[in-house]
Amino acid sequence: MHKLTISFAIAAFAISLSAQDMDKILNDHYMASGQDKLAKISTISSTGKVVAMGMESPITMYQSRPGKLRTEMSIMGQKMIQTFNGTTGWIYAPAMGVTTPQEMGGDELKNLSMQTEINSPLWDYQSRGTKAELAGSSKDGSSHKVKITTAEGLEMTVFISKETSLISSILTSQVVNGMESEIEIKFKDYRQVKGIPAAHYMAVEMGGQPVSTFTFESIEYDKKLDAALFEKPVVQ
Repeated sequence: MHKLTISFAIAAFAISLSAQDMDKILNDHYMASGQDKLAKISTISSTGKVVAMGMESPITMYQSRPGKLRTEMSIMGQKMIQTFNGTTGWIYAPAMGVTTPQEMGGDELKNLSMQTEINSPLWDYQSRGTKAELAGSSKDGSSHKVKITTAEGLEMTVFISKETSLISSILTSQVVNGMESEIEIKFKDYRQVKGIPAAHYMAVEMGGQPVSTFTFESIEYDKKLDAALFEKPVVQ
């Protein structure tokens, strides 16, 4: 009986310490990332370049609350457009055989919707029905590891740098071309934009293998964006 009581007390104490540790980690993250300022931002407009399969292409991304996204790229001299209005997504990609705008669905739409959040995925997580738990450190010990599960059942692991308290990478499991794959996005080259640190470089890996890199030359906040940008693409 006493052994059980002592074991329970130790377990409860450990849980309490873990909760305190995570609260501090998250508070430091919110402060370092300027989340209080970011929460007031309505739109983000980013321009730069993406490198994939040895090819470099210009890219423009628009994000708008709530949960809207538009991505424009040029592939082999032909424009590719993806849009999401918070509910419905479309794709237009002649270089991939999609010669007219097509509505997206299933795993493609799910993957696209995961890219729309402006805030940190850890911001105000409890009010959104998201669960979060501290799960130790990254393999190299440089980042805190926080596992989260959204109210919709989506799971991801967020790594927070112990040095900067900024997000160093996000790990998710996504279905790509009918196969479930581990996708990791690494964030680097944080620069201040209106007092908010913004990653100007992202590297995407699938199953541990490099897939693409994104380098952003310009990131603007609160640029006025036409709502039509996020609807079905209009192509000439």
